Amino acid sequence: MKAVLLSASFGGGHRQAARALRAALEAEGGCDCVEADYLRFIPAWEREPVTLTYAFWLRYWPAAYRWFYHWSNRPSEPKLIAETFSKAGLAGVIRFLGRTRPDAVVASYATVAAVAHRARRTSGQAFLNSLVVTDFRAHRHWARPEADLIFAAFPETAEDLVRHGVDPERVQVTGIPILPAFAALPDRSELRRRLGFDERPVVLLTSGGAGAYRSYERVLRVLLSLDLPMQLVTFNPHHNGTHEEERGRMRWIRTGLRDDFPEWMGAADWIVGKAGGLTASEALALGVPMVVFDPIPGQEEGNAQFLEERGAAVWIRQGRELRSRLARLIPDEARRAEMAAAARALGRPEAAQAIARALLQAEAR
Repeated sequence: MKAVLLSASFGGGHRQAARALRAALEAEGGCDCVEADYLRFIPAWEREPVTLTYAFWLRYWPAAYRWFYHWSNRPSEPKLIAETFSKAGLAGVIRFLGRTRPDAVVASYATVAAVAHRARRTSGQAFLNSLVVTDFRAHRHWARPEADLIFAAFPETAEDLVRHGVDPERVQVTGIPILPAFAALPDRSELRRRLGFDERPVVLLTSGGAGAYRSYERVLRVLLSLDLPMQLVTFNPHHNGTHEEERGRMRWIRTGLRDDFPEWMGAADWIVGKAGGLTASEALALGVPMVVFDPIPGQEEGNAQFLEERGAAVWIRQGRELRSRLARLIPDEARRAEMAAAARALGRPEAAQAIARALLQAEAR
């Protein structure tokens, strides 16, 4: 089978999902995979206003994006918006699929499934058109009747899709695809020994897959101000090398993006940051509880609420509570163990493999 994996470079999660699926498909054997960023098929004059507006909203006016997210999640959303998005980059996608001639197109960004369907209908090509939902709750833009298969994170995600009009026969609950490495790690104590951690709690502060966490510096200042015995690990894509320093009872390890990130996550007691679907899915697979602060409005707030309601995360909504709540949570081993069990119960470490097998079976029919 030849598969085209189409993601979109809005943040890092959509691309991470495509990478995970490629690894799983190639591990199954007999699959030739090609990855591409859908945004590169959209002309600059059409692409730039969307990407710049999105970036502006998230950085300077998140309330505007929150309003748009919820407004567009209603049946009353003007069809013009959905129609416009489903045509963007169509000519480029048609040319690309004409060159690659795939048996299956796997989208990890909602709009792409609609564009791929238009390309299929216009060109006459025959391929399996599938979509992987990378959020825990499904906005109606994920509900693409044009997709032959839609892979959902949880039963609640599937229920959202069906409520938005998707045929339940086309939906499979698999989890969000994460790299196979997350399913093949040693236990936590062995990972801590390998990485040189001592008995103090390990707290990971993540910056998001694309380094786009706007409250990163604020949370870092708060963590550094805590007079707690802990080992703080900060990941920043703009940081080169690894540096350590002792700050009173705290050990601070600063590093950049790493190929062995799964091992660091598996050794952690807490993960602090946003609530992106991929990072959260990785944390669940490893049974690591999350502390969420200032998630992206809309989709990440939905993820945070989902995790909090099921006991796998704490969502700190007010900045004035950030320091006091972190100070109570980090040393609370009983609370950590309880939340870790809840996270592990939700985890789907083999989601990518499940999706890969489903795609191969569907294409073989």
